[in-house]
Amino acid sequence: MILQSASALNSFDGARDRSNWIDAVEGDCPSKPYRHGNSSVTSVTAMQAVLAATFLALCPLVQAQSVSQKPAYGLSGRIGLGVATMPSYEGSPNRRTLASPDLTLSYRSRDWGTVEFGQGGLIWNAVEAGRFTFALVAQFDPGRKDKDTSTVDLTPGDKRLAGMGNVKASTEAGVGVGYGPVMLVARQSLSERGPRGVQADLTVGIPWSLSDRFALRFALGATWANQDYMQTYFGVTAAQAQATSFSAYTPKSGCRKVEASVSAEYAIASNWRLHANVGFSQLGDVAAASPLVGRRNSTSVAMAMAMSYAF
Repeated sequence: MILQSASALNSFDGARDRSNWIDAVEGDCPSKPYRHGNSSVTSVTAMQAVLAATFLALCPLVQAQSVSQKPAYGLSGRIGLGVATMPSYEGSPNRRTLASPDLTLSYRSRDWGTVEFGQGGLIWNAVEAGRFTFALVAQFDPGRKDKDTSTVDLTPGDKRLAGMGNVKASTEAGVGVGYGPVMLVARQSLSERGPRGVQADLTVGIPWSLSDRFALRFALGATWANQDYMQTYFGVTAAQAQATSFSAYTPKSGCRKVEASVSAEYAIASNWRLHANVGFSQLGDVAAASPLVGRRNSTSVAMAMAMSYAF
């Protein structure tokens, strides 16, 4: 599955599989209106209210018809090819098309929990007690380039960032605690060269099985990031301001973004699945105030064809 904004495809493996979508985060999202340039933008709080109302309206119906089976014991996964359209980087007014393999691998043991590997990273659900889950998480941040990137390059980039310099890729490690459809993950960057900082992700994901062949998954999430991370992706130093047309900006910690997505899976044949995902994201006030941000709200669309397997 396609990395970053299209990663919901990999996180959704049908209502028959347990959720591994850990991509959004809890934070303090200010409610004040935001105005970028001459165009006003809807506040985060207003968007959250609409999403929450929609989600609460769907919950009774979804909970009545959802299926929450865990993967079978042993090795399973899927392999395929996906394509997605998304912003060229977070906050960019431009878009890019990305094509990449759609690969997931899961191993479930009666004694050691479940280990899952995919484009969302490596997740070990070490404790699975009823609806409670405790996990260890390792994720990969591809960084960002200050030039346009190709269709097969997983790293975001845009030539409008020329002079900002590249953000090197890095690895993140963290822990997650989940109960039912709710998952909270805290993660720390391990690299001194790439993006630094700490993030916290809160997600709620509910699967809904409409038939034996067709299933949906609804997800809401929010992401909080500390000042180090916000400076890496949204800040502009004095040196960068001199090398570009952007004004200097030093963000503080706060809500990085809020997200909502709907994923779908259709079984074409016994081992073949068609996956689709539509996502909406809005940057928090601190991130949206960055001069690097040309568009606060964004959408992403992804599709993948994959073959599932089990041993």
